[in-house]
Amino acid sequence: MTHTYGRRAQKGDVVAAGAVQVLLAAIGSLTFAPTVNGILTAAKVGKGISLDVGALVQTVALRQLVPFVIGLLLRRYAALTAQAWHPTAAAVSNVTFLIVLAGMLVGNWRDVVALLGSLTLLAGFVLAAAAFAVGTLLSTGPPVRRTAMGGVTAVRNAGPALAAIGIAFADQPAILGALAAALLSGLAAALPIATLLSSRRSGPGKPVGHADQDTRGS
Repeated sequence: MTHTYGRRAQKGDVVAAGAVQVLLAAIGSLTFAPTVNGILTAAKVGKGISLDVGALVQTVALRQLVPFVIGLLLRRYAALTAQAWHPTAAAVSNVTFLIVLAGMLVGNWRDVVALLGSLTLLAGFVLAAAAFAVGTLLSTGPPVRRTAMGGVTAVRNAGPALAAIGIAFADQPAILGALAAALLSGLAAALPIATLLSSRRSGPGKPVGHADQDTRGS
């Protein structure tokens, strides 16, 4: 479950950012399970807590890779149809992300409130801000593309995490609340940065569409 608020808010290179986001999500779908299993084992969070790697990979692949492949095939062999469906699909994606996030917050609000004053929210905020900076610095190309890559690096893909919570932790409210709080704190860091970048590009003497023209010309 990825979203496009960051790269849209900054009016960045949406095409390049979207392609990289899909690629990273596809790779993460296959590497998430063994990585998290290793972290849980190393952290010694409790006896018997581990992920069924096979079940998680299968679940995430079914929910993410299959839709990605369908989308790529549709764009390859029915480009006009894909372009016509894109605005609606993007709107549905953003709305469903907000619905899921709101549901997690409302359904587990006590656990979210309990995190206030802890380092969990600060960790999510710092991680998102640092990821934005690293993604921007390590990318190549014009500034509009580099900052778009920073926005992609900063956003979190909640799909694998939700699947892991369901498989290993039986959707425990405390863990769902912590995930919702981490997602919200990450957005709180990424969105202001993206909005600031957008306002700088749209400043006096520079039209809003200038960034897109620079990208197409590069």
